[in-house]
Amino acid sequence: MPGKPTALLAVLTSGLALSGCLGGDEPESTRVTGRAATVIASLPEDGVSAPAAKAVAAGARLALADAGGRAGELPVRLVVRSSTEPGEVVWDPDLVSKNAERAAEDPSTVAYLGELDYGASAVSLPITNEARILQVSPLDGLTSLTRTPPGRPRSNPVRLRPAERRSFVRLTPTDLLQAERLLELMREDGVRRMAVLFDQEVYGRELAAQLVARARRDGPAPVGDEEYRGDVKEIPGIVRGLAEASPDAVVYAGVAGPGIGRLLAAIDARMPGVPVYGTGGLLARDPKVPIPASPDRVRALGAVLPDRELGPGARRVVERVEALRGRGAARPEAVYGYEAMRLALDAVAEGGRDRERVIDAAMRIRERTSPLGALRIRATGDVEETRFALYALSDGSFRFRRVVP
Repeated sequence: MPGKPTALLAVLTSGLALSGCLGGDEPESTRVTGRAATVIASLPEDGVSAPAAKAVAAGARLALADAGGRAGELPVRLVVRSSTEPGEVVWDPDLVSKNAERAAEDPSTVAYLGELDYGASAVSLPITNEARILQVSPLDGLTSLTRTPPGRPRSNPVRLRPAERRSFVRLTPTDLLQAERLLELMREDGVRRMAVLFDQEVYGRELAAQLVARARRDGPAPVGDEEYRGDVKEIPGIVRGLAEASPDAVVYAGVAGPGIGRLLAAIDARMPGVPVYGTGGLLARDPKVPIPASPDRVRALGAVLPDRELGPGARRVVERVEALRGRGAARPEAVYGYEAMRLALDAVAEGGRDRERVIDAAMRIRERTSPLGALRIRATGDVEETRFALYALSDGSFRFRRVVP
């Protein structure tokens, strides 16, 4: 598809087939029953996001402990369920669907923390929304969860809300904002022609469409695109197609799954001197396993700031998580788990045992003080956070360079 970005848009505007059902009949009551209310957390125990998920879970447990295990006068328990199968790279749609369905079927469920990232919430949200369960995502930036993204006219978020009312809040910026910031960086670097490389996941496909749509409007000019489906045998053909478009830079919109090192090395060999820019998914990998030979210049933009850029309140959360759970859980993502649980508990404290009132309480929040700083939340459930972390690949590992406002 080199030189034909419209081919990408044709693929991406065809809609998504999401796994899982949207629930059955309308619930007879939105009242939570049982002595204690349940908060379900759907997080990946395996794959590229497992370390972040461990930190999020630790942060959520700390927030619940700080609240004395209660939301107002209502006892609350946290149940964590995995959204990945062993050996998988990212979330599994069947498991995500099952987690949401179990939450909907459990009369004690008062809130749902998830999904963690990469568009998994598009599977669970229709189920929790129809069951009228508040859903708070720590890190899922998929744009179509809250608004129609450019380049994806059929990705209408209304289809994710069968109850026709919002019930979703997230703590991270949308992928559209990340795409716009990445394009700004490329323009600042003098890039005029870009080729887009994307993976087969909903996260990568939607991001690629947004990159192309915004690049057509503002630059750099999109001149080609290719899809990487994880088969390393296809890498030579993919890179050859990218090179034929003669780009000044390559943008990778996807998750750093198997073969990412070979892919970067092939780009370097075929297009020496052409830089690679990546979205946050390129950072989702085991930092202990270095990326082999790659282009001289690989940069990636992530939504989570490193520890040293966090405020004092956030750093205290990370330190407390480390003291309780060990260094493996002492990551900045722990703060997002902490705040996701705090937000849910605050909503439950106001709404009590009524799921509908809990949702109403959460959706009325416009500004709150948190370890992440002053959070401003829009009526869509999106935060107004605009900062990103820029990383550069050095000696096989990504190292923080600066904050991008």
